[in-house]
Amino acid sequence: MPSEPETARTAASARGGVSDERLVARLRRGDLAAFDQLYRRYHMRLFGYVRRYVHERALAEDLFQDVFMTVLRDRTFDPERGRFAPWLFRVARNRCLQETRMRSVRTRRAALVEPAPEPAPDPEQALSRSSRVQAAMAGLSEAHRQVLVLKQVAELTYGEIAALLGIAEGTAKSRVHAATRSLRARLVELGES
Repeated sequence: MPSEPETARTAASARGGVSDERLVARLRRGDLAAFDQLYRRYHMRLFGYVRRYVHERALAEDLFQDVFMTVLRDRTFDPERGRFAPWLFRVARNRCLQETRMRSVRTRRAALVEPAPEPAPDPEQALSRSSRVQAAMAGLSEAHRQVLVLKQVAELTYGEIAALLGIAEGTAKSRVHAATRSLRARLVELGES
């Protein structure tokens, strides 16, 4: 079985005589022709790999360029520790995974920030509903109105409501729960579903 340096030499001779590792060494000394050779050598394979990973041509082109810019700037590849090709494809894989994660996060954030638009309510229905909610709220005790407004309108947490009212957090939760039950009962009495 040939040793790793022999395998690299054999692969290099099949590709034109200069190993990838030597091209990287030349690139680090400022030889941009070495970069061009590496680019030509891996362009089709690497682009195909990235394209299959992300499924979108434009995104694959961007990621492919990012990976080759990494080759140009990065100094972490060590020819003593392994061959260039596995390192290059590992960089590409990591970049694709990073992009996939970032897109997933952006999609989740967009879903949280931009809820699906609701159909525009009929102004008369909205006014009628608003009147019924106001009437139901007027029928509640002052303590119930206060905790509902703090929770629903001011959007305070139970802990914040408790601190504001000088009560225990558990008491704040039970008051909000009781107030919500009372409001629902009043709305049912007023014909609101």
